[in-house]
Amino acid sequence: MLDIDAIRSLTPGVEHVAHLNNCGSSLPSRPVVDAMVDYLRAEELNGGYETAADRSEDLDRFYPATASLLSCSPDEVAFCSGAAEAWWRAFSSVPLSAGDRILVNSGEYQANAFGWMQARDRGVEVDLIANDDFGIVDLDALEAMIDERVKLVSFTMISLGNGAIQPAAAAAERVRSAGSDAIFLLDACQAAGQLSLDVRELGCDFLIYTGRKFMRGPRGTGALFARADVLDRLGPPIFVDGRSAVWTEDNSYRPVPGAGRFEFGEFNFAGKVGLGVATDYAVELGLDAIAARVASLADQLREQLSSIDGVTVHDEGIERCGIVTFTIAGVESATVAAELRDRSINVSVPQRAAAQLDLGARGLASVVRCGVHYFNTNDELDRLCDAVETVQLEPPCKLKHGERADNQ
Repeated sequence: MLDIDAIRSLTPGVEHVAHLNNCGSSLPSRPVVDAMVDYLRAEELNGGYETAADRSEDLDRFYPATASLLSCSPDEVAFCSGAAEAWWRAFSSVPLSAGDRILVNSGEYQANAFGWMQARDRGVEVDLIANDDFGIVDLDALEAMIDERVKLVSFTMISLGNGAIQPAAAAAERVRSAGSDAIFLLDACQAAGQLSLDVRELGCDFLIYTGRKFMRGPRGTGALFARADVLDRLGPPIFVDGRSAVWTEDNSYRPVPGAGRFEFGEFNFAGKVGLGVATDYAVELGLDAIAARVASLADQLREQLSSIDGVTVHDEGIERCGIVTFTIAGVESATVAAELRDRSINVSVPQRAAAQLDLGARGLASVVRCGVHYFNTNDELDRLCDAVETVQLEPPCKLKHGERADNQ
């Protein structure tokens, strides 16, 4: 059982807003913010290099904390500036040539899609794994697609605009059972912090996520898991500096051991400290307990929204997560979000351009997206639904000219 009152007492933001945008950027806890501010104050007084040396234990706490979260070794973890950087560092290290194949699923985020689009321009074939009638990856279809030319499976566990949880572990198992040694790259951006993630059970070679979403960490942070035994199968890292590689002679260098080859020497130092604190906090609370509460709140919200005239809930899948998406007939999603924001209720609006294989394939230009987390309450869900019921057909949009409804 989670002590919600204690948790909310460490989350000052809940006093001001009903924050249901945890799939966009969650509310960090007070310990996370205090740790970051304390680090920045130390830099203010002592200097950046000196503080990094003095606070190396705080900085390095990120690695064992993340290893505990993912059930891996600390040297299989790299700190990144976000999920997109982590994904690109993994993707760009996979040797791909013309005629090779990449398999992708419908949850791919735009930043990931740009990567395999560029590979396709170089002659790499990209194939979409079909979904079943529930919007879940068809595992038999996946296994039938495997041949010796498949070098990479890029798999997104949860789409940004869909509450369905894709069977990542079962997909990885099907790839292996087909006799393939293709690298399995798992985007767990929307899963980390709300679901238990064990890379041994998931069977992935890479796993990436951002700190700002359900992890409740700071923006500008992320993590990359790289399985130790996959490193020898990779090409040289494209992005290297003095932290990721050693300049051995005039015209040669070697990558550093482990996942450190994916890091740069300049990064968000205070953010790294903050993500370490946020990760420890999630592990301490217990991911199984978090997942159970999030699922319960999300199911309740779907039921409440579905009972409102004119509202359509768009989540697919059998097993669902804390993301709840809906539209109101005759009302633009951005308008709904703006109306809710005026009532101090935070949601977001993913656009089709961010998830063409999911939202686009379902004919959705955009959706209103709620991301419930364990610190949310039943009262906040009621408050959201009461507000949704009052939204008038085609009210004036409250977005300023040029303002985006969501940055995904």
